[in-house]
Amino acid sequence: MSVPQDDDPIAIPSGYVTNLFDISGRVAAVTGAGSGLGRAIAIGYAQAGCEIALLDVNDAGMAETVRLIEVEARTASVHHVDVTRKEQIQAAADAIVARHGRVDILVNSAGTAFRSPAEDYPEEKLDLILDLNLKGLYLCCQVFGKQMLAQGKGSIVNIASIGAFIGYPWSSAYVAAKHGVVGATKVMALEWRDRGVRVNGIGPTLMDSPLTKAAATTTSLTADWIKGRMLRPRLGLPRELIGAAIFLASDASELVTGHTIMCDDGYLTA
Repeated sequence: MSVPQDDDPIAIPSGYVTNLFDISGRVAAVTGAGSGLGRAIAIGYAQAGCEIALLDVNDAGMAETVRLIEVEARTASVHHVDVTRKEQIQAAADAIVARHGRVDILVNSAGTAFRSPAEDYPEEKLDLILDLNLKGLYLCCQVFGKQMLAQGKGSIVNIASIGAFIGYPWSSAYVAAKHGVVGATKVMALEWRDRGVRVNGIGPTLMDSPLTKAAATTTSLTADWIKGRMLRPRLGLPRELIGAAIFLASDASELVTGHTIMCDDGYLTA
């Protein structure tokens, strides 16, 4: 029997699968890393052997994330960054590149929520939600995307939501912002694929996170509406997003760009 050659399109090189999901040694920047989903993904990447850079305005939260990463015998750099301020993002990106020489992965997890009927939605809260959830993500993609384009390779993972595909009550600004995240993800993926940069998203279900708990102090109406349509009566756990985040950062997803992988426990199938 003949042995497949390297230029054989159906050949699978020896050891191909062994390194398919390997992201060890890669440099990952994670926004919103001081708590919740960002913290979980940062710790997961650290366990996978990445060099980690944490970006947040929550200094105490980032210190705790660093402590948890150090438990894994890994280290992380800390960058105080308001993602709505492009100059702060750029300063962090420059510092990360100066330290590591490159940035291989960007996870945009910074975000917030506020719940109110659309007719009474406060303008200052509208500005906050759109700025942090959409503009901040967009600016981070711009700054880190330019670095990745210069490198000729990189993977961006944007945290979206089930709210990027459906609507639910008292969340008009948040749902609008997350729909925008999916749209931006698609267009950036389209523009950057032939230059080596992939852009994808993760769409979580309602998660057991500080963001969900903080929003619930305003009203439980939104959460109750979502919970009433879940296939299983439980919230998602932040650690349950790590597998998708590793997949999208790794060579295993080489043909995946412009998509949002739903980690919604089947929510959108109902």
